[in-house]
Amino acid sequence: METWAPRTGRDEVALWRQLTLLMEQVNAAAGKRLTRSHGVSVNELLLLLSLTERRDGTLRMSDLIRTLGASQPVVSRMAARLEDAEWVARRSASDDKRGVDVQVTAAGRRIAGEAERTLRKTLAEALDAAALNDSTASLVARLRYAPAVPLD
Repeated sequence: METWAPRTGRDEVALWRQLTLLMEQVNAAAGKRLTRSHGVSVNELLLLLSLTERRDGTLRMSDLIRTLGASQPVVSRMAARLEDAEWVARRSASDDKRGVDVQVTAAGRRIAGEAERTLRKTLAEALDAAALNDSTASLVARLRYAPAVPLD
């Protein structure tokens, strides 16, 4: 006969559930604020920030796909929308005509800077709220007091 006992130690499923809930709450808050304030989605902002982090503001489409962890059609649609807004320019790669380079424009740099400031404020507010929620408080504490590790 199996008996129930409280778990001791780590519970990865509980941690995963907290993480999922936290990400949904934070992404919803960020998405609404960025769209309303700047007309850009979270993923579009991530694309713009990926470009602005480069000295020349340019990345090959294949590198953007890898950096964003999204599919080629998704990144192509984002780049097309950002190009329509005149925040990026796409062109054939100079070293391989089959490749496509995406470069942030001056207007794209400006909107990325403004939207990043909004994102930082929104993330702080969303994490403050999540820190008060019993379902996510322990995860927020872990995240806030452990140093962030660069993605690259």
